[in-house]
Amino acid sequence: MKLFFLICLWIIGAPHTMSALEKSPKQAFMTTSIKNNQLYLNIPDHLLDKPMLFVRYEQNTNRQYMQVVWSLYMNQLILKAPAIQSTAGITLPIGEKLTLKENILAVFPLNNTHPQWRGLTINITDFLLTQNIEWSPGYSESMVPSITMLMESKDLIDEVIVKINKGLIQNNIKISVPMHYAFCMLPDPMPARHYDYRMGFFNEKLNDISYLPHNSIANISRWRLEKLHKYKEISVPKKPITFIMSPDIPHKWRPFVRAGIEEWLPAFEAAGFKDALVIQENDSLSEWQTKSIHTSMIYWQSGYNFRGEERGGYGGTIANIIDERTGEILKSDVFIGNSREAYSERYFIRAAPLDKRAQKFPFPDELLGELYQSLVAHEVGHSFGLMDSHYGQNAYPIEKMNDISWLASMGHTPSVMNYTRQNNVAQPKDSIPPNLLNQKVGPTDRYMIKWGYMEFSPEISEMEEEAVLESLIRLQDSIPWYRHSRSSNGMGPGTTYEVVDCRNVVQSTIMVLKNLERVMELIPEACSNQKDNARMERLYESTLDLWNNKMLQVVYLVGGYDIHMKPTNLSGSRYEPISMDYQMKSLEFLMQHVLYPPKWLTNPPFETRINYTVNRDMILQYQTLLVFELLNPLRMKRLEYMNDMNGFDGIYKRFFTSLQLGVFRELYDGSRNVPRRKQEIQLTYLDFLVRNVNKERINISIEEKNYDYTDYSKGLMLEQLMDIKNDIKRKLKQYKGNVSVGHWNNCLLSLQEIP
Repeated sequence: MKLFFLICLWIIGAPHTMSALEKSPKQAFMTTSIKNNQLYLNIPDHLLDKPMLFVRYEQNTNRQYMQVVWSLYMNQLILKAPAIQSTAGITLPIGEKLTLKENILAVFPLNNTHPQWRGLTINITDFLLTQNIEWSPGYSESMVPSITMLMESKDLIDEVIVKINKGLIQNNIKISVPMHYAFCMLPDPMPARHYDYRMGFFNEKLNDISYLPHNSIANISRWRLEKLHKYKEISVPKKPITFIMSPDIPHKWRPFVRAGIEEWLPAFEAAGFKDALVIQENDSLSEWQTKSIHTSMIYWQSGYNFRGEERGGYGGTIANIIDERTGEILKSDVFIGNSREAYSERYFIRAAPLDKRAQKFPFPDELLGELYQSLVAHEVGHSFGLMDSHYGQNAYPIEKMNDISWLASMGHTPSVMNYTRQNNVAQPKDSIPPNLLNQKVGPTDRYMIKWGYMEFSPEISEMEEEAVLESLIRLQDSIPWYRHSRSSNGMGPGTTYEVVDCRNVVQSTIMVLKNLERVMELIPEACSNQKDNARMERLYESTLDLWNNKMLQVVYLVGGYDIHMKPTNLSGSRYEPISMDYQMKSLEFLMQHVLYPPKWLTNPPFETRINYTVNRDMILQYQTLLVFELLNPLRMKRLEYMNDMNGFDGIYKRFFTSLQLGVFRELYDGSRNVPRRKQEIQLTYLDFLVRNVNKERINISIEEKNYDYTDYSKGLMLEQLMDIKNDIKRKLKQYKGNVSVGHWNNCLLSLQEIP
């Protein structure tokens, strides 16, 4: 009796293994068989005209999938891709701008090779091995049938999976790529949540709609989470979201991977779900289980020991498979790049002055694990349906960047989905605990998950549900860090990447520059145990890149707006221009720091160890690009638009005058020598304006003129060029022995077409 009781307990508590997934004779799904290197597929009659998924898994992160149906026509079986009827109330097209109700992918003659099978039998070998399957419009592959071969197949409860090696031409080389194809049963459609542009969710057919600031008819992508106890405020789900760690994740990193996923548990509790996430470790997974539609994996993208790949990968990505009828996420695989060197160096340039653990290579495992944890938390956010974008990162007060209590509860950025990276606004004297420097799941993440996943009781009408969801969105009116924006064209604060953002961009930039100077001082000692200067060069170039990103953040204030996506019934503008005084203060800051970068940046103590020529001058490249960004036609049009607003009269002319005075400061301050970088910037500036003034006006439509300058702008450019030409002539007359006489005459040559 005791033995029987123990066996029962073992059966009830046994983990979900492959045997539970394998095909049972009583189950009525498809069946496969391989005979004489031919793959036969049996489709039971009741599956005809029923939607299912057709999926292809490649060895890398690629996942191709489409919804298909099998139909019988006379003595042939037809595989079709239908236009999908979204529960949002719209049809998702088969391809771009195609209005077909369905598209035939393949036609198969019936085969009686397996007379014992009940259903319709076809030979599907050529379709999988040699046909070009158009997964998306224009999709094609260069196939090599001679090195393509069928390997194995597996029948599971509601899916069949086939393994092949497919011959392809990649980089002009014939290669044989392992692939898995699967046909999977779709579940009954779940209740969907309609897309809203003010929230940061992907739609059901990723990026298939316009992400402009207006609503589109769509569902968001999310998991099917249903309360086990419907009327409880917080309940465990009927089926939690489950991730399985890939066996190749080293055991010492697994606690950090787990912690990155579990950071999201409070977010799902805010949505009403306790223990919504389950993380499993299973070192005996079969390849069939990893490819099952019911298994979501966390993969460890190990660097390979191939020449040129020594530093491995950085960052991560995800591959979601979605039921496009409703937006239900069926499977999500997460791929984590694990280059120790890349993670360490990126952290060094941001946090080394604030974290003593980061001042010497190699980093301790604890620190590296924290970096992996932050990345996992970000990538898993995509698995839940959230996109990369801007989540209120410019709304935090600057004084909170060194407030330990604030950082512990709110973080230095409100969302782990922002690309703000580590907090490098805080200063060493602030003594911020290092564990508060990294991004973590924040208040805006909890807010987004609550809106996307909260479940309503069956008694609530659709109208009442929409009212509750709208009331949640309207919290953005009073809590600015809840706001979401997809604007990334440099139109204001909160639209930049790779930098910490807050309300006072200029002051935060000053504080970051202090830390970057400290980084430059730390580089020589940190690289002292290296046999070459490769790391030193990388750290220096990464520091320059971060400097450029901070300057770009200030550039975006010029002609910039504060963005608040308001509904029509809320007073006020969606786009509130940055005050003219702050725009001009920002421009003045740029003229000093971009055109005259500090010596610690341009000539660090180790400069002669990494440079021997002015070739590949990254600083000059960044300086020039930043000036060009100030002259971006879209920015010019915003300034031109502001020019007619109350309180902004004359801003456009004032901008051009201030910019030119900054670029040509040596012309007006009595300087006899123009530094070499300034000479190139000045000549490039002149050539740029002259070319645009003389550019033929050939575009008519709004779309074609998007990146053209208006005639009003060209007029101001011409006026500035005429002024600078006269000023250069006066300079040459005043200082006949000027050491930069050749440069000024060079400028006049560029201006010879200007009256």
